[in-house]
Formats: sequence, C-alpha cells, structure tokens
Amino acid sequence: MSFRFGDTPFYFLRHGETRESVNGILQGQKDTRMLDKGRQSARKAAAALDGIVLRSIHASPLKRTWETASIVSLLTGVPVFSVPGLMERNWGPYEGLPKEMRPSEPNAKSVESVDEFSSRIVTAMKSISGPAPVLIVSHSGVFRSLCHYTGLSEDPSVSLSSGMVLRFLPPGEQRPGWHIEAVC
Repeated sequence: MSFRFGDTPFYFLRHGETRESVNGILQGQKDTRMLDKGRQSARKAAAALDGIVLRSIHASPLKRTWETASIVSLLTGVPVFSVPGLMERNWGPYEGLPKEMRPSEPNAKSVESVDEFSSRIVTAMKSISGPAPVLIVSHSGVFRSLCHYTGLSEDPSVSLSSGMVLRFLPPGEQRPGWHIEAVC
C-alpha cells in the first residue's frame, strides 16, 4: 500500500526533550539540540515501534527532530528522509524567548501565520509518497496542525509529550472520522 495523506494511517513521533522545551522557551525554527533524556526517549520510541513494520521515516531537518529520527532509523533499520515542510512554525523574533512573551496575534511580517503554517504542513504531508506505513518525526506545532486538519483538535484526550509515538487512523468503515491512539 502506498502512503497517501488523508487516506492512509501514519505514525507520529515528537522529537525528544530539549533544554528549551523543559524551560518553556519558544523554539520554533531555532535549531536546538536534544538532552540526554531526549535521546533516551527516542530509543524508547524505537523500542515501542519494534514489531511495527515501518517502510520509511520522514522528519523535519531541525537538529532535535533529525537526531530523534536518526536514532529510530538506526535502531529499526528504516530509512529516514528530510522533509523541510515539516519544520516547526517560524516565530521570528520570539524564538528563544519564554513562550508567555509571544503575542496572541503576532505581526504577520515577522511571524509565519497560522494559515501559512497549516498550508505548509498539509503540502509537506501530501508530498510524502512511497510504501506505507510511515513515521513522521516532527514538532508539537506540526502535531497540533495535523490534529486541526483531521478534526481531532477538539478532542480533549489528544495530547503529545516529547518522545511520544501516536498513530493517526483516517476515517473508515468502523470510524466515521479520524482517530488517534497512543503507541507509547
């Protein structure tokens, strides 16, 4: 079966923990590195994926996600591919500052708008091809965008922490809408 975003189940893994995520710092597209704890959670995610036949891994090229994807790739033997469209939202001058300092309506000239960000994520997901199932390794903002696109953003049970693997299941005979389930 070939992967087609919207029709095919896929797995999602948020990058491992960084110093910035622990301290509530807005990372955006700032290229931050994982902590040792983040590397451990990437190894734990790889172990949880053992027994699941993955065909490819598609990851944001930012260091924290690329390192997470590389650890999973090394431990599972599944190839990883860079997808720049899966990078986190560009927060411009607010990157590197505490999250509470970002305005609710940032200046559109210096920050990627929600619509631009969402469109970029959907375009990136639609660009992924090849055999399924696939693993997407990305960021919390990308996860929220995917949840919004699939109609899962209103589900209070949907949450994501660093190093967590989730499976997105599209509508089907037994499900009228998208469903999400935790793998680890």
